[in-house]
Amino acid sequence: MDLKTWAVFAAAAVLKLSLNFLFPSLHSILGQHVEVMTSMTSFKQLKEGLHLYEIGISPYDGGVYHQAPIFLLLFKFLGKFGSTAPNSPIINVFYVFADIITAYFLCAISKSPSLAKTNQLAEWVIASIYLFNPLVVATNIARSTAVLSNAAMIGSIAYACYNRNILSVMFLALASHTNIYTVYLFPPFLLLWTSTTGASMASVTKYLIFYIAMSAGLTSIGYFMTGSLQYLSATYGFLLFFNDLAPNMGLWWYFFMEMFDFFRPLFTYIFQLYSLIYVLPITFRLHNYPLMAITCIVGITTISKSYPEVEDLGVYISLLSLFKFIFPNVRYALLAALVILHSLVLAPNFYHLWIYLGSGNANFFYAITLVYTIGMTIIITDTLRATLLIEFQGKEDPSKTVIQI
Repeated sequence: MDLKTWAVFAAAAVLKLSLNFLFPSLHSILGQHVEVMTSMTSFKQLKEGLHLYEIGISPYDGGVYHQAPIFLLLFKFLGKFGSTAPNSPIINVFYVFADIITAYFLCAISKSPSLAKTNQLAEWVIASIYLFNPLVVATNIARSTAVLSNAAMIGSIAYACYNRNILSVMFLALASHTNIYTVYLFPPFLLLWTSTTGASMASVTKYLIFYIAMSAGLTSIGYFMTGSLQYLSATYGFLLFFNDLAPNMGLWWYFFMEMFDFFRPLFTYIFQLYSLIYVLPITFRLHNYPLMAITCIVGITTISKSYPEVEDLGVYISLLSLFKFIFPNVRYALLAALVILHSLVLAPNFYHLWIYLGSGNANFFYAITLVYTIGMTIIITDTLRATLLIEFQGKEDPSKTVIQI
C-alpha cells in the first residue's frame, strides 16, 4: 500500500474527527434524518438498550431496542475506556477506525488474485471513493451501526479473495448476525471459497457447517445475555415482518401503511421473497464473476430490504469502484447519477415539508424514494449488462476470441 493511500486514510480521519469536534451536535442532527438512520441501526436506541442491559433489564422488553446483542457487548467493552456518548473521544476514534479498516479491506480486494488480471483504479482512489463519500461520512457521524455491519461484510470479501476462507466465514457470520440480509451473499461466497479447491460436495458442506456453527455461536451469545431467545423476535422478527412503519428510503413503509392488516402477512412474504429470488439466478449466471455477483446482490438488497439507508448505497458504489474494466461498457452512468443525486437532495426537503411544516404529505416523500429506487435500478441493470457484454466478448481473458456470425 503506497504513501498516497495512507495519506488518504489520515486525511479522512482528520476530516471526521474535525467535524465531530467543530460541530458537536451534528451527530444528533443527522441521526434524526430517516435517510441516514433507521430503527435497526439507531445509535440512540443502542444507548437505551445498553442502559437497560447494564441495570439488569432485558433491552428487548418494550420494543425499545432491535439490534444484535453483540453490539451491547461491544459498546459495554468500549465503555471501560471512557464514555459511550455519541461525541465522546472513544466513540469518535472507534467509528473513524471502522471506516478506515473498511477502506483498507477495499484496497486489499482491488489487489487480490481475484482481480489481478483486470485493470484497477489506484488504491488511493478506491479508498477516497469510500472514505470521502458524503453518504458514508454522514452515516459515520450519525453513529449508525450499519458502519460496523458493512465493515464485517467487506472484511469477509477481502479474506475470501486471499483464500483465508475460515476468517472469511467468521466475518460473514458476524455480518449476518448484525444484518440478516447478508445471508443472501452466502451462495456467491461459496464460489469464492471453492475457487481454488473446486466446488466439491465435501468443501461446500464444510463451509456450510462452519457457517452454521459460527452463526449458532453468535446466537447463543444473545441467549446467555438475556436468558431467553426472545431477542430473536425483537431483532430478526422485527426486521423480517416489518413491525415499524416509520418512513425510510425503502419501498415498504408507504405500501404497508395504506394496506389492510388482513393482507399484511401475504405481502410481507412477497416483499421478502422479492429480495431473495434474485440470489441464485445471479450467482449461477455470474459464476465466473463471484465478486460482481456479490456486488449485484448488495445493490438489490439496498433497494428491496425493509429498512434501507444511504450507507448501503455508499458501500455499493465503493464495491463498484473495484470493477474498472466494466466502466467503458456502462451506458447510463450519468443518468443514474443525476437521478440519485436529485433524490438525495430532495428527500430531506420533502420529509421536512411533510413532517415539520405540514405543507406536504406522505406522497411527497414516497415519490422521491421511488425516484431513488429507479436510479438504483438503472445502476444495477447497467453494470450487470456491462459485465455480461464483457463475458460475451471474451475480454475477461485476452486469449479468448469471439467471432460473431
